[in-house]
Amino acid sequence: MVESDSSSDNDEIDLIELINILVREWKTIFGIMLLCTAIALAYALYSKEIFKAETLIAPAQEEKTKSSSALNGFGGLAAMAGISIPSDSNIEQVIATLQSRKFLGAFVRKNNLLPTLFQSLWDAKNKKWLVESDEDEPTEQKAVTAFKSILAVVEDKKTGLITVSIEWGNPSTAAEWANLLVDQLNEQLREEAIADSQKRVGYLEEELAKTTLQDMRAVLYNLLEAEKQKAMLANVNEDFALEVIDPAVAPETHEKPKRKLIVAIGGVCGVFLGIFAVFFSNFLKKVTSTKSFENAES
Repeated sequence: MVESDSSSDNDEIDLIELINILVREWKTIFGIMLLCTAIALAYALYSKEIFKAETLIAPAQEEKTKSSSALNGFGGLAAMAGISIPSDSNIEQVIATLQSRKFLGAFVRKNNLLPTLFQSLWDAKNKKWLVESDEDEPTEQKAVTAFKSILAVVEDKKTGLITVSIEWGNPSTAAEWANLLVDQLNEQLREEAIADSQKRVGYLEEELAKTTLQDMRAVLYNLLEAEKQKAMLANVNEDFALEVIDPAVAPETHEKPKRKLIVAIGGVCGVFLGIFAVFFSNFLKKVTSTKSFENAES
């Protein structure tokens, strides 16, 4: 019981001593907090502003309903005839294509984005790179990596909608790139659908010419009509694969830096750093005084 009471008293004494140290050294803690807050404020003010432009898209299905239902209706009979009918592109394919190196590389080339993505290395006046050798010039692969870092593609699992966002220092450029991305993807998927339909139409016409069975000819004819309808829809409809629900516009407010949050974090870190500095300084003083006392005794 005596030892327990003694230990409790020591804990109370230590706690009171720590509080006294904090009260005595409040100016030091406050000064460090002000310094950290000032550094955080300077960082927040001088950091480059980043704007985020978003466009909302959805896989367009309505225009393909008739042709898809026709193909699915004869899918079983077509399989018996040895004809393979590929399924329509899905959301996962759209997202994967948007983030693929092949697609982004084509996007960078088509829109000549290398000078914009690497502005610090580009001499716009003389139209040349500010590098020592050709090997140091930014490549398409580096451009794709840089573009991936500013691109985000998010799918809403409940609605099936896809949000494509671009973060860039210029709000107009961010909005333009977001819209161009969707346009180019739509064009690519549309061209692929047309090319695939043309191949299948050619194959079905060959099979139709070789087949004499009346039932099979009816199946092939209906499949052929469905493919021609799909090709026609792809040719006349620019939004054949993707429908833009809400196009990107130039944002009026920046996404980064979050200045208030940065300053608040700087202040909190300054308080903890100040407390640590005070305790550490007090610890060093105790160690030094103990060694001096031991030396004096010896």
